[in-house]
Amino acid sequence: MPIHRLGTAAFFIYVLLGIAIPGFGAPSPQTDPPSKPAGQLSTTNVQNWSTNGPAVYLVLQPAFPGNRMFDHYAPGSLNNLVWTNFIAHTNGRTKRIWEPRSHPPGWPAHPPIVAWNTNCLMWGCTGLTALSPCWESEGNPGQVPVTALTKRHAYTRGHGIGEDGFGTKLAGRKVWFVATNQTLVEMTVLKEVVRTFPQGAQRDYTILLFNRDLPDSIEPMRVVAGTNLAIKYPVCPGAPRPVFKTEQWGGVSAEVPGFTVNTWKGGDSGSPDMLPMPGGLVFFSGRSTSGPSPEMQSDMDALCVMAGLDPRKYQLQWLDLSGFPGY
Repeated sequence: MPIHRLGTAAFFIYVLLGIAIPGFGAPSPQTDPPSKPAGQLSTTNVQNWSTNGPAVYLVLQPAFPGNRMFDHYAPGSLNNLVWTNFIAHTNGRTKRIWEPRSHPPGWPAHPPIVAWNTNCLMWGCTGLTALSPCWESEGNPGQVPVTALTKRHAYTRGHGIGEDGFGTKLAGRKVWFVATNQTLVEMTVLKEVVRTFPQGAQRDYTILLFNRDLPDSIEPMRVVAGTNLAIKYPVCPGAPRPVFKTEQWGGVSAEVPGFTVNTWKGGDSGSPDMLPMPGGLVFFSGRSTSGPSPEMQSDMDALCVMAGLDPRKYQLQWLDLSGFPGY
């Protein structure tokens, strides 16, 4: 019996009790209409159905505010696509990203000791290798993390990095990435642009420009605007909404019971918030920092021009959500 036919409440119970979930494979589309309960849920205590955006709830007896339970998302919604994909690929997966990850004696002259945990929640997703495990300006391990957004550009937080504007303060700093075959890739910063909050501007990011293109083994992450995502992938009270968030200690939270870690510690700023699309990670924000924007692309273009590069070769890859309904 596939898990999506059990209903989300059953999923949470299985996760919390550590029970293996039967039939935990690729889900078929949810076709149950709001007029009847899905899967094996009993109707004896069901008053009726209600909806909130894409979420469909069971309203239980006695009927009073809050006495309802999420059952499923509307077919065709982005919430449904992400949720059914998530529950099809979590069985036995862990929240650990790296096994191991450490600084050896003599770091950063000597590269870090690091490898992917191939049983991680994110393993197998495109864009995974855009996550840097370590760079020379991280302070404590895992802090001020770097995420590759083009073959030449990478993202980290803006606050605490330096004065607003273009510069070479970080030039020469090493940034490491790991290919899926566990090969370590070392890059060097050529220039940077820091954006903070002068004169009330709502921005907080640093874009690093590397001295060479990332190899094909390292895949930049696609992006989506947070404002667009909020319309297409709304928060529905009491309903699961998977979002992958990395944190400095090497874990990833899916923001779903059984798959959560603390992602709001001092030093987690700039850690990527990602939409887990089927097969791929999509960057939409940094932790407490700015998401992708036309201004960010303009800064990337300017860095390219300063380095004698063609900006057209280094554009953000935007995820198209036009095929999903808005709420």
